[in-house]
Parts: sequence; structure tokens; C-alpha cells
Amino acid sequence: VSTQSTGSHAPGGNSTSEQWTSLHGFLVANNGDVETHCLLLCSLLLGFSLDSYVCVGSRLKGNSHVWVMTLGEAGAPTFWDAITGQRYISGDTLPYKTIDCVFNDKTFYANSQPSNSISKIKFELRDPVLWKAVSEDAIQSMRASKDASNMQIVLNPNLIDPYHTAANLEHQLKRLIRDEREQHELSTHWNENLSHLLLPAISAYEIERAAGVTVSNEEFQHAVRHAVPTGFTFKGYPAQFNHLNIRQIFRECMRSEVCSDLITSHGDELELAIKDTDLPIS
Repeated sequence: VSTQSTGSHAPGGNSTSEQWTSLHGFLVANNGDVETHCLLLCSLLLGFSLDSYVCVGSRLKGNSHVWVMTLGEAGAPTFWDAITGQRYISGDTLPYKTIDCVFNDKTFYANSQPSNSISKIKFELRDPVLWKAVSEDAIQSMRASKDASNMQIVLNPNLIDPYHTAANLEHQLKRLIRDEREQHELSTHWNENLSHLLLPAISAYEIERAAGVTVSNEEFQHAVRHAVPTGFTFKGYPAQFNHLNIRQIFRECMRSEVCSDLITSHGDELELAIKDTDLPIS
């Protein structure tokens, strides 16, 4: 969900009125506001049989906001930021201040407790003293017409297998890097374990590029410190491309002074790692 672009929608391109798009429209446009991201995330979590709701409330600074909540078997809430993918569990410092109501596709609960502060809220949603539930008849009356609700949209499958494509690109890049290093009379040794550790960093860069939000990479830094022996140095270079031309990708990498120095670097017990992920786009 967090890989979808974040923005606002206005009908006709110049209206300031709010527009809630269908989830299919959101995925096709690859662009939506925070509300649309929350609706999609909540729907996906419901699909995994989680007790999931969209929360309407405010951030710590008091500005209104929406996010997603799941309730565990014991009723303990877990909060999800649909834009960054960040998850907050019991004991974490929350960026949220209040909750006024929660809802999903079948229920709507208004907070009727003395305080709407998250630190004081009880999440027994079925307790009518704590939460005022909107009747099923009222919710049903707000649903789309029967014909519209039964309309099924068939999505075409991806023409490219992202996992096979990523593995193929990695294989070809390794060959080109090895050939380049041989021209400089340098041997090449690959560290597959280090390659696997690059995945969290790639995910963080994808979120930062797609949503404009910087994600903490403390876990990645800890993993690298654990994997790289004492006295050795880790260097990396992230790159993003919107095509699959492997030779053009390699040329663009070599045009970067940082990347070129990495590819042609030399030293005792030097090991290289490369990791590729591919995200199909419409």
C-alpha cells in the first residue's frame, strides 16, 4: 500500500471538493490521498481475517488524520500508518493523539467515552457504553446500489514475473561487473548473504521515492554491522530505473563516480553484493 503514490484528487483537475475514489481507481491511477491508502490497507487486512478498522482522529499536533487499527484476540490495538507502512504496537510512542470514530466495510463506531485521548480510550468496541454503533440498516442504506456492489472488475495479470525478472537482471549485472573488473585485472567474489541483507534498504528507498517519507533503517544498519567483520568497511550505492535494458543500466551506473568506484574497487578479501527488486507498473 505504501508504494502507491500519495497526492490529492480533485474532480476535473481544478475543483477543491473532496473525492473518494474506488480502490480499483486508486490502483489504476497509482495515486491517492491518505484516506484512500487507509481504505486499501484496511481492506487488505480484513482479507487476512484481521479485525481491522480505519481510525478518524488527530495527530499529536492536533491536526486531523486517519490511520488503520487492528485489534488482537485480547483487544489490544495495533496501529498502522498506511503511507509509510510503519506499525505501532503497545508500548510504542504513538504519533496519534485522539480517536473520534472507527469504521470498516460493515461497522461504524463513534467514541462515546469521557475522553477521546488514545491513552485513555478502551477498545471494547462492542460495549455500547464506550462506543456508539451505527445500526446495520443505516450502514446498508449508505451502500452502493445492488448492481454496482455486485459489479466485478477483472484485473489483467502482470505480463512480467517480477521475481524471475529480478533474478535474471542480477545474473546479467554480475556478469557485466565481473567483465569490467577483469579489464582492470581485478578478481570478483560475491557475498550472497550480504546481498540478502540489502532488501530492507531497498524497501526503504522505494518508500522514500514513492511517498516522500524517510523510513528508519536502523535494522539494516544493525544487520550490516553484524555481517561485516571488524576492520572492514561497507559501501553501497542505491539506483532506480524505469526500464529493463541491462546494458543501459550498467552504463548509467558506470557514469556515476560513486558507483564506478565501487565496481572497480580493490582490496584484501574484498566481497561484492548486489540485489534487485522489480515492481510492475501500469
